[in-house]
Amino acid sequence: MSRKTGHRAAFVSDLRAASARYPKDAGLAALIDELRARSGDFAALWGSGVVGVHEPLTKTVRHASIGELTLDCDILAALGTDLRIMAFTVAEGGETAERLRLLEVVGVQV
Repeated sequence: MSRKTGHRAAFVSDLRAASARYPKDAGLAALIDELRARSGDFAALWGSGVVGVHEPLTKTVRHASIGELTLDCDILAALGTDLRIMAFTVAEGGETAERLRLLEVVGVQV
């Protein structure tokens, strides 16, 4: 399983667990039905029963003023709850750290 698929499988697993915890939640059921109807990838993952876990990953985003930023992403879960926190960090001294420092200056000028 690729990292991208593993990441997606982890979010599908979160939804599957939530639907098991809240079987009478009509809004949650409607969300899952809509995702299955609109996304072939989601429908395939949901139908497969695959279970994924959140693992650290790297994301690249493009900022309009300072260009590409490569960020480390960790997803923290509060056990026994539905709470997930995405924490983005960068290595000190790297190109992304320098660009983020530039954003501090650019942001003030807007």
